[in-house]
Amino acid sequence: MLRHLQFAAIAATLALAACSSSASSLGPTRPPHGTIVEFTVPTANAAPGSIVLGPDGNLWFLEDGESGSFANQVAKITPTGVITEYPLGTINAFPANIVSGPDGNLWYVDEANHLGKVTTGGTVTLYPATDPSSVAVGPDHNLWVTEFNGMKVDVYNTSGSLIHSYASNTNPSNLQLESITAGPDGNMWFDTFSGDNVVKMVTGTGATSTFTYSPTIQNTMRQITSGPDGNLWLCAQDDNNIAKITTAGAVTVYPIPSANAKAFGIAAGPDGNVWFTEGGGNLPPAYVNKIGSITPSGTVTEYHVPTAQSGVTYITAGPGNTIWFTESLTDKVGELFL
Repeated sequence: MLRHLQFAAIAATLALAACSSSASSLGPTRPPHGTIVEFTVPTANAAPGSIVLGPDGNLWFLEDGESGSFANQVAKITPTGVITEYPLGTINAFPANIVSGPDGNLWYVDEANHLGKVTTGGTVTLYPATDPSSVAVGPDHNLWVTEFNGMKVDVYNTSGSLIHSYASNTNPSNLQLESITAGPDGNMWFDTFSGDNVVKMVTGTGATSTFTYSPTIQNTMRQITSGPDGNLWLCAQDDNNIAKITTAGAVTVYPIPSANAKAFGIAAGPDGNVWFTEGGGNLPPAYVNKIGSITPSGTVTEYHVPTAQSGVTYITAGPGNTIWFTESLTDKVGELFL
């Protein structure tokens, strides 16, 4: 997990489109499929990260400020691109990922050992959490939080109280826990940061099944999501693959066409496909700078992000048949029209 984690003419055209078009503009002015518009975050060096569609119909994202500002803010962006920022109140908190909760609020975790609740009005309430790395809403309507170094998965209710703590039972035992998601089978699924493990945890009991994929998936896996096809999907970053895992643990990997894509964020789209980010890395070709989609059968399509070296990271489905993503290096939020 990242703990703190062309084209002037095109950019000008897209900026104009951003003013006249939005995810809710389903009429004749709607941009064609694959068009990307970008919106600039007001705070410089905000390093926008995790993003999710909120219960209010807006997109909510975290600003961890890892590029120097230590912004430590949460922000919302309307479908028309209006951004409002709210301080999180903790210096150097490095907020990690944000989800839409079952209680009509947003929930996130940070490296200052907090589980945070954010109302749609921007009010932040903090609750203590042990070394949290990721949070997901379970089928039990509770918040499931992985401990990065603690080898446990903790379950909190929407009052912020810890109600269960389950051992991850990963093998080897020194693997750090990263991304967690609710699976299509009613269980919770999470991956490990520095190994080849994906773990299924039974919601009611905390019993685990660990699936190890070596050498099929090499080293670092990143985000995990429940796909629209009833499978789990992951970014196998070091292999330059996207991995599909059935609820029985069978794995299939699909290569990303662009070399050194460094896929990171992944989410199910409204079109029946899975969408992911390709930020690239520090080795040639650096900054691949693309958004990718993959069909359930493994066909990959890629889209160039207009701003060069943007550092695309997280991604989510938005309203009105759109995909939204964050650009951590250039302080922008992008919208792709389907």
